[in-house]
Amino acid sequence: MSETSFTVEILPDRIKVRAKAGENLADILARAGIPLSLYCHERGICGKCAVRILSGALPFPAAQEAALIEGRGLGPDHRLACLYEVRGDVVLETLPGSRLERIAVIESGASPMAFIDPAVRKLPLVLEKPSLYSPTAIADSLRAALRSPRLILPLGALSKLGGSPALAPARPIIAVLYDDVEVLDIESEEGGGEIFGLAVDLGTSTVAAELVDLRTGKVVDRTAAVNAQNAYGADVVSRITFAFENPDNLRRLKHAAVQLINDMAGTMSRRSGVARHRIYDAVVAGNTAMNHILCGVAVDSLALAPFHAVFSALPALPASEIGLALHPQARVYCAPNIKSFVGGDITAGLVASEFTAQPGTSLYIDLGTNGEIVLKKGRDFVTTSTAAGPAFEGMNISCGMLAIAGAIHRAGWDNGFKFGTIDDLPPQGVCGTGLVDILATAVARGLLGRDGRIVGPEKRLRLTDRLALTQQDVRDVQLAVAAVRSGVRLLLREFRISVADLDRVVVAGAFGSSLDIANAVSLGLLPNLPEGKTVFIGNASLAGARLMLLARPARAAAEDLAARISHISLATRPDFQDEFIRGLEFAPYPEEQP
Repeated sequence: MSETSFTVEILPDRIKVRAKAGENLADILARAGIPLSLYCHERGICGKCAVRILSGALPFPAAQEAALIEGRGLGPDHRLACLYEVRGDVVLETLPGSRLERIAVIESGASPMAFIDPAVRKLPLVLEKPSLYSPTAIADSLRAALRSPRLILPLGALSKLGGSPALAPARPIIAVLYDDVEVLDIESEEGGGEIFGLAVDLGTSTVAAELVDLRTGKVVDRTAAVNAQNAYGADVVSRITFAFENPDNLRRLKHAAVQLINDMAGTMSRRSGVARHRIYDAVVAGNTAMNHILCGVAVDSLALAPFHAVFSALPALPASEIGLALHPQARVYCAPNIKSFVGGDITAGLVASEFTAQPGTSLYIDLGTNGEIVLKKGRDFVTTSTAAGPAFEGMNISCGMLAIAGAIHRAGWDNGFKFGTIDDLPPQGVCGTGLVDILATAVARGLLGRDGRIVGPEKRLRLTDRLALTQQDVRDVQLAVAAVRSGVRLLLREFRISVADLDRVVVAGAFGSSLDIANAVSLGLLPNLPEGKTVFIGNASLAGARLMLLARPARAAAEDLAARISHISLATRPDFQDEFIRGLEFAPYPEEQP
């Protein structure tokens, strides 16, 4: 006997789909590629999934559904899709405010899109007042209203439920839910619907952060700063060694990171007018050592062979346990580490760029202090990290600086160097992308040999009256280029492929707003691919942290991806040293196979 089915026509899209008898209308629309905003997860208490029924059954709405429809100013022919069961043919019209919103993940170039689905939500409720005939506990009434019998309620929330205002008849409250399983707080309606999150790229050399509106996906403010841990070592190995020497040193490193993030959050809070207690969630993307240090976990196992981590993935942690001054019950999620020194910043970037969805053979290069590289061939992934050093981020360069206002980020030649600066301010220093342009231009003009030697008696590349690159600056960039280049070639060799086999190269990094691909190729920093096959996506780690703030499924995707990637250590390869030495020349990749 065939199962009864009906036709559901969706306007204004003019899409028709078949539906089983009793099937939920919200699920039908999602199956048709038109997901609605199910903010309350189909509990029927937020009213955001309302649709207009043009033809078909109009079941009598329950009191709460009727109140929500009336509250949105909608007519009697509207119903909540999450409560509507199909019992016959239906023609419906979706509303502009009812569709799930999509946001761009990466701000530069063509960006993947993601649906807004944050871990933290605010749901307005009216709890029934207990009676003598049914003296139900208020917490149980809350669980019943949210249809979550196993809902976790911390003592702070229970205390607010038990206060005298909560006992007033039919008094509305707002429940702040985390991951649909825990109540972070109970607020009054006067508290409003504001809900914000903090995205952090905890880099070895620099730290970048964004304050994000979790309702709209809008970045309210952003800031960047030099990592305060630089006082204890310029690279990750020196900090691991420092922490390994004395347990107190680990606490110093942790305090430096926590204090900096708190200062950055405070700065953005003041500038935007968003109170700290409205920041309910945070996502931190950092390399393996940075994640461990932030959580106060010993890094001894990273100091000695085989250089393994204590953890790869963690559940969301209380922000107060980390030491972050946000909402008292806020949570912090650390992007999962891959293996060894390849950490959550790379996982975040891979998820943000949808790297796994790219067909064919692709290469992902993060031009940061650790120079992480991921190679994808079909469904196989392999990664490694290189000791690139902080030169690409403007650190350890005599006139280097972060990619902020006044930094030289583009350079060319017109009877002398000509520059473009961020925000068109007078040059204050040089960031990473500016370094690439300057050195490529210097080589092309004969001011710099391909062996890295500055031509002329001054042994400086004079940029402006007060800015110049020294021979040591050039050497630092030379070492960074050789580290990345040798890492790329050895990964290609691992899969027995050549540069010509690559379909796409994705370049990430927080070292500038744009990267001249041709200049990077001429220095040997990037392999030479046909035009359009190499793309620069900027700070993908920060974009990934923002994505995991705004879309819960991205966290599960990151954990799954991190577990799938294999790792090789360049130090164990007998051909690494020779490859590194060959990579010291400022010249394009050789034509022969690696």
